[in-house]
Amino acid sequence: MAIVTYVLIGLYAGLTGLAGVIQWKEKDYKVRSLLFVITAVSLLAVLWIPDVNTMLFLLVTVFIILHILAVTEGLKRNGVLHYRHHAIRLAFHIGLIFLVFKYIN
Repeated sequence: MAIVTYVLIGLYAGLTGLAGVIQWKEKDYKVRSLLFVITAVSLLAVLWIPDVNTMLFLLVTVFIILHILAVTEGLKRNGVLHYRHHAIRLAFHIGLIFLVFKYIN
């Protein structure tokens, strides 16, 4: 189950980074897009930390940053906040944190 957890977080980071790069190319250079890419790379880097407590702390920090970026991007791009989307994102983040807490020693 630890491998599944690492793969899920890695895929999530990869897709987030890819979305940032695509948005960067489509919408010209935006600092927000660069921040998504940097945060995605940070998320991948966190997976290599051997201490579980440090990993959990940094995962929570990166997820908070991602959530703030997503809310900001939604408000800037759409002018409205889609609560259901962000609730699902929050539930996914909490699920990933639970998986790390339970299965990664």
